[in-house]
Amino acid sequence: MSRKGMTGMIRLHKWQLDEKRRNMSDLEKMRADLQQNLTDLQVELIAEQKKVAESPVVSIAYAGYAQQVGVRRINIVNSILEVEVSIEDMKDQLADAFKELKKYEIVEQRERQRKLIKRNRVQQAELDEMASNIHRRRQTMG
Repeated sequence: MSRKGMTGMIRLHKWQLDEKRRNMSDLEKMRADLQQNLTDLQVELIAEQKKVAESPVVSIAYAGYAQQVGVRRINIVNSILEVEVSIEDMKDQLADAFKELKKYEIVEQRERQRKLIKRNRVQQAELDEMASNIHRRRQTMG
């Protein structure tokens, strides 16, 4: 693969890795929001229970409300579980994307090192040739 092609592949894999990181961040925020919804629901339920306990008349509506809260709680917990599965999947995708990027970066680094070694050898050969020529001239002159 050409140098330009390798650079393009690295850029593509960096972009893909960044995209997966953004997705992971979105999923984590979604989980935090759902957990906050669950906390808010619990606080709301406790406040309603307190109102019912303080009221001399038992509210018939409370039973329906409590049932509705239970359904909402189950839905939120299920959503949290789904998001957590997505987060685990995204962790795997992130790890794979990172490994793929590293492969290309390592190939590029090795290619740079190979070119550097080759350039150093060429330079050393040129220096050796110059030294040999100087040595021959001195011997022919002397």
